[in-house]
Amino acid sequence: MHDDFERCYRAVQSKDARFDGWFVVAVLTTGVYCRPSCPVRPPFARNVRFLPTAAAAQGEGFRACKRCRPDASPGSPE
Repeated sequence: MHDDFERCYRAVQSKDARFDGWFVVAVLTTGVYCRPSCPVRPPFARNVRFLPTAAAAQGEGFRACKRCRPDASPGSPE
């Protein structure tokens, strides 16, 4: 799933929660990774990478977003 850039980027632009848990979006300019449904303004396409898991993003040096908490289970309140 995370290999289909256009599909993933459309999910991020529309903040589609159905894709939460399928991939995370890592923002190269900030060093942060988010859920596809994160309420922040979507990053520019040239500044993102899509990774399969939060663990993969952390392994590449990205830190979790404090708003959408992608390191927590999808759908969890905390």
